[in-house]
Amino acid sequence: MNTSLLLAAAALTVAEPTKLDVESPRPRQVSQRVGFEPAIAKGEQPGHWSFGWADIPVRIAAAPPGTWEYRVVKLAGATGADVPWTRFELATGARVPAGGWYRLDLRCTLKDNTVRETSVEPIGVGEVFIVAGQSYATNCNDRRFTVQDEAKRVVAFDSATGAWGPANDPQPTPDKSDGGSIWPPVGDALVKAHRVPIGFANVAWGGTSTRQWAPGEQLHMRLRDTGVSLGHVRAVLWQQGESDVIEKTTTEKYVSNVRAIRLAAAAKWGTNPPWLLAKSTHHPTVYNDAAGEGRIRQAIDELAARPGFLAGPDTDTLTGANRGDAKSRRHFSAVGQEKAAAMWVESIAKLLQSPASTAEQLPGWRLLEPAWRSEIVHGESSILLRDKADGPAVARLAFPAAEVQSVASANGRHRFSPGTWTLSDDGLTLSFANPAPIPAVLAAELFPPKGSPMSYASRVGHPERNLMYHPGVWFHDRNIEVTYRRREAKFEKPEAFGSLPKTAARLKAGEAFTVGVSGDSISTGLDASAKVNTPPHQPGYPDLVVAQLQAKFDSKIALVNRAVAGWSVANGVSDLDKLLVSKPHLVIVAYGMNDVGRRDPKWYGERTKIIVDRIRAANPDTEIILVSSMLGNAEWTATPRAMFAPYRDELKKLCGPGIALADGTAVWDAMLKRKHDLDLTGNGLNHPNDFGHRLYAQAVLDLLR
Repeated sequence: MNTSLLLAAAALTVAEPTKLDVESPRPRQVSQRVGFEPAIAKGEQPGHWSFGWADIPVRIAAAPPGTWEYRVVKLAGATGADVPWTRFELATGARVPAGGWYRLDLRCTLKDNTVRETSVEPIGVGEVFIVAGQSYATNCNDRRFTVQDEAKRVVAFDSATGAWGPANDPQPTPDKSDGGSIWPPVGDALVKAHRVPIGFANVAWGGTSTRQWAPGEQLHMRLRDTGVSLGHVRAVLWQQGESDVIEKTTTEKYVSNVRAIRLAAAAKWGTNPPWLLAKSTHHPTVYNDAAGEGRIRQAIDELAARPGFLAGPDTDTLTGANRGDAKSRRHFSAVGQEKAAAMWVESIAKLLQSPASTAEQLPGWRLLEPAWRSEIVHGESSILLRDKADGPAVARLAFPAAEVQSVASANGRHRFSPGTWTLSDDGLTLSFANPAPIPAVLAAELFPPKGSPMSYASRVGHPERNLMYHPGVWFHDRNIEVTYRRREAKFEKPEAFGSLPKTAARLKAGEAFTVGVSGDSISTGLDASAKVNTPPHQPGYPDLVVAQLQAKFDSKIALVNRAVAGWSVANGVSDLDKLLVSKPHLVIVAYGMNDVGRRDPKWYGERTKIIVDRIRAANPDTEIILVSSMLGNAEWTATPRAMFAPYRDELKKLCGPGIALADGTAVWDAMLKRKHDLDLTGNGLNHPNDFGHRLYAQAVLDLLR
């Protein structure tokens, strides 16, 4: 062979991999962390799981086919933890621990050869805030501050260019103001306290009223688009009010305007961050209007009492030397800027003292996308069962999967990389050779001998055997959750029984109302993760329903939950007068699990009818949701499987205008056709796990879609 050809071939084999054009993440980008557990993080260092993480979207221009991997490397002086080369899908993103600065290395391999590679640095994972409002939130104050953190871990996002940079004044605001702001000292204090990078995206514009921020206006469109670009933020920091004092905006109108601004933004973002509202109505060099200021201050108080809003700092209290005079920029003086910054830090610190709220996590739980009717099934749970100690651990799916999009632990801390599991040809099972860190359950452990600890008597047909029973975190720690796209084009459509026209009208009008609950332990929220104070702190289905309705309809809904563990429908009859004292507009009645062992559907139906009749007698306008029970463990003598459908059918007879059925029995029947009872349980017997509570919530919310 020609020598030159040999040399050319050798050169091709050792050629440097082609560089990739990375569109996201960008240098100095901070991504919002999730999974932050502040109480645990206090005693740990960044890099520990309790500080949280972010699944950072990776977008690459003309991404080639192949196997994708990423690596995370801490830069000098950084907080956090390195991540070794890990396989991932571009669509699901690179999981990066909270901290920074980092270098993100990316490579694409084809037949074990690296064909493309690149790096992005620095990037970080921490807390991200959108700043909105008017001049006190922009660069109209006296002193220009610079970031004092040595690593410059306080950054600002430029909504015009999409670039990130150190958050030195002036901030990259769209109004092009060129003075000083309060945000660099806010960021410095937060970095010091929380040891993660901080990002601000400031879209405020001086001299603007809430009228000008209305949905459809340019200011709102910028706010909307900035939130879409960021993907996820901790909160919106709203510093505004002076222009509404000038425009003589009423309290009622200000409340209505800000509610509309928030609701439209959240709908576009697909996330629901809280809005922290400053009381910012005082502008002494422009006007002296105590009554006008009072109207807006009252509006802020009313908003802060509503879902989606929190009280921010009262910067109106910064008077005298805290304000510039007519010879200055007529806003905060340097001293006032420092004090306003400290007040914002205090307000944000309160937010960061607790894990993410139910409202913040709602979008990820997909409560408006019922698992039985959606092309994508989100977060379906399964335990990992092993037939033999040395065999594969197997998870089951309710529906055949065409594509598995993610597999993670139920607490969210661990994400399984592609290649660590295998999808069966029929799309119904995932097999793991090594499912660590999730413990698998041996089939031989399911039915321990009578008298064994952590077990309950007794197994159907085997009185000498008990059933495995573990309330609390035991099953939660052994659950995985799978998100997948279904193969079928035809989805379940359960038959509807009854209607709720008055509740639908109240929701559409955004009215405040009260929801009452009469039920057993399932309706108390057992064994949802919030009940045992473990991530993701998801509450039981009644709280999920109320939170989702508030988020969707911007209604203020009070929940009065009278459910008690161990109760039968007979207890519900006895307790009903105490529930009716709250004058509920909608009552959820959910019994059956503790009644089916009686094997008397007629008795159950008669007592449920007593509850229904007494509710309607107390107030004919009160509407009722009857919830048929999930299926108890088929192997447990206390929950005879054959009884659940007849008990549910008794509820159907009571349905009509103002009384509707949420058919939990049908949902469980559909899900368990291909799954194990333990895949949906939180205790092994008769309580739902987190996913099960989401199924309950989906069934209830489906009546009000």
